[in-house]
Amino acid sequence: MRKYFMVICLLVLTNYFANAQFTSVMVAVDGLTCSACSYATQKSLFELDFVADVQMDLNTHIATVTFKTDKKISIDKIAQKVIDAGFSVGSLNAVFNFKEVTVSNDYCLTYEGDVYRFISTKEKTLSGSSSIKFIGEKFMRKKDFKKWKGQMSGTCSSKDSINSTSKIYFVTPA
Repeated sequence: MRKYFMVICLLVLTNYFANAQFTSVMVAVDGLTCSACSYATQKSLFELDFVADVQMDLNTHIATVTFKTDKKISIDKIAQKVIDAGFSVGSLNAVFNFKEVTVSNDYCLTYEGDVYRFISTKEKTLSGSSSIKFIGEKFMRKKDFKKWKGQMSGTCSSKDSINSTSKIYFVTPA
């Protein structure tokens, strides 16, 4: 009986920690024209120690990147690897497992030392796997960024969770 209890506890804890992070990112890669381009991007993304798998779709120009569960994810590094491969990011949407989080405009979520500030967001409760769109020059086309640029100001009201090493990302539900 004791053994079963330990197994159940281990499964619950594993599920809790596995669900408390980003699970994947879909990156629209601008400039992909052939399988060699796709391979170069895939190879570049695999250099990141937190990447478990990369699936490239040459028809839609989308790279789906899944992550290892025991590593910190860097959205900046993902975008930079696409750029290093010779391409640009058209859009970047991440799937994150939320646990009943109510977000609204200017809501700040702190996760693994980074801050995710929601902009242009009506109040909404996120639960389970939800997609969030990253907003910034590195994360979208220039013409799309121009539409968002004016909304990327202000600060988070909860400054106690933000420190000098925190990276602040602007996001919105996708």
